[in-house]
Amino acid sequence: MENCFGNIAPMKTDADTFRRLTQIPIAIYFGDFIPDAPNGTQGGDQWYMRMKLAQDWVDTVNKHGGKATLVHLPKVGIKGNTHFPFSDLNNAEVAEHPAAWLKEQGLDK
Repeated sequence: MENCFGNIAPMKTDADTFRRLTQIPIAIYFGDFIPDAPNGTQGGDQWYMRMKLAQDWVDTVNKHGGKATLVHLPKVGIKGNTHFPFSDLNNAEVAEHPAAWLKEQGLDK
């Protein structure tokens, strides 16, 4: 994806590595202040593109039988986070979400 602030390109991998990614549960987390569309600011456009690419990747993994999910924290009711959501002051609240996700996946043991 390209905008006036630069290009963000997805990484490429071989088929075997991609297939292995479809065999494990994966969660990707994003914090606050990411616009729903390009907004003409460097930060806004860059984070919008990164989250869009992450969602495209999640969709592709799942299309091939994977169990990937993208969590945008404000959409699950956790607000006020930077791009380091596990280091923010509400990190205990943030940590509860992946802990519950791990339990749902049977990976909390």
